[in-house]
Amino acid sequence: MLRAMLFAGLLLPGLANAGLKRQAQNRLHVGTAWTPGSTHAVVGLDSRMSQSIFVDVGAFMSPTEPEKPGGTNAWTLRHGIYVDPGFRVPHRNKSEFKWDIILRGGFAPVWMADSEAQFKLQIMPALNGGGDLMFRYKDWGIRFEARMWYMKPISEYQKIAISTTKPQIGTSLLYQF
Repeated sequence: MLRAMLFAGLLLPGLANAGLKRQAQNRLHVGTAWTPGSTHAVVGLDSRMSQSIFVDVGAFMSPTEPEKPGGTNAWTLRHGIYVDPGFRVPHRNKSEFKWDIILRGGFAPVWMADSEAQFKLQIMPALNGGGDLMFRYKDWGIRFEARMWYMKPISEYQKIAISTTKPQIGTSLLYQF
């Protein structure tokens, strides 16, 4: 019995290497984004976990003063640190010019400013969903992103949590290594 287990143990590592080896694919991106009432500087690292699954880890911050976002919602999205796993829409990329569509959803701590309370900041958990469209030639490219953020800030005046959604659109330069 022991011999059979040792023999099987010697064969298993060879079987584990039978899969296709994929080249590592990390994409550093730096750019800007916009949401009602605020503009953002964005930086992140998007890394391939498998042929179809990517994870983007990054941050955005607003270097400008907040503005009233307009409409009935007084909250402005200011800063955030996010983790967004995503699924790459399958397609073939055989030429030097490559493109990708990645659908994402993730979470983040975000800082929101309340325009009704002199833009006082609150930090809170948030969820997001959206997608990225990337074009790349060799190692360099451009990335367009669109997200919808969901969070529940607490109104200083009403003393209740208010369900809030905020869109965020952006563009970044990317470098793949």
